[in-house]
Amino acid sequence: MPKAILLKINKRQRYLIQSLLIIFFLYLYWIDVFDFSVYSLIALILVINSFGSLLIHYPNINLKNVFISILMPTFLLLGAVLFIDSFPNLDNIFMYFVLFFFGFIHYLVSLVDNVFLVIQSREEAIPLYRVAAAWSQILQTVVAIPLFAGIFKLNIGSTYQALLIFFSTVFFAYYQIWSYTFDKEAKEAGVGEKIYLILLVAFLTSVCSITTSFVPSESFLRALLVSSVLMFGLTYITAHLKNDISQKIMFQFASIISLFLILLLLFKP
Repeated sequence: MPKAILLKINKRQRYLIQSLLIIFFLYLYWIDVFDFSVYSLIALILVINSFGSLLIHYPNINLKNVFISILMPTFLLLGAVLFIDSFPNLDNIFMYFVLFFFGFIHYLVSLVDNVFLVIQSREEAIPLYRVAAAWSQILQTVVAIPLFAGIFKLNIGSTYQALLIFFSTVFFAYYQIWSYTFDKEAKEAGVGEKIYLILLVAFLTSVCSITTSFVPSESFLRALLVSSVLMFGLTYITAHLKNDISQKIMFQFASIISLFLILLLLFKP
């Protein structure tokens, strides 16, 4: 598509078109139009998101930030595919709602990514940054829930499930640190410090994954619990970078995680 034509299309219109195409893709997958292997499907998702990101985020995207721009959309699409595979017996009307829900979240993810990419491109802060940073953390947790639920539905054993949780969390934590490099109030962490924070959060979620594997429970409830641990980890990263770690934060998340743990123990399959 010529650059001049692309620039004439409002970015929000591009995000809307991309989200509708994502809904259509998921619909085709739901009705079994695609007959791909797992690796072919993952490759197709990466191509869709890579090509889509280049179009919808132009001119604020380049080789340096294209990888980070496809992280959340890719996890969202993988989570959606795993969710469709894991819950094939859901009512058709509910599935239509689910498909549009994933499309809506994709639209929000694109908006948030755009704010970060614009800041990186201009090398200056914009007023929407605070809102985008807050929503980014919420959206990462929302994206993680169907992704983790789908992973827990895979028949690969709890150890391999925990490894998938670990590696996916590495990217969530990396994205969180990247998003706060634009915050003037956040300190500039060194490479070693970033690796420590990333591995700490990944370790916590994978330990939670392994621990809950010994409890007979629904995969969705396990995903909620592990996602709450992820959200705590992302909040801890933010607080660490801004030197704002407090007992209040610890208590709040201890309460949230305890609540999901109680639900996990109460509602057994």
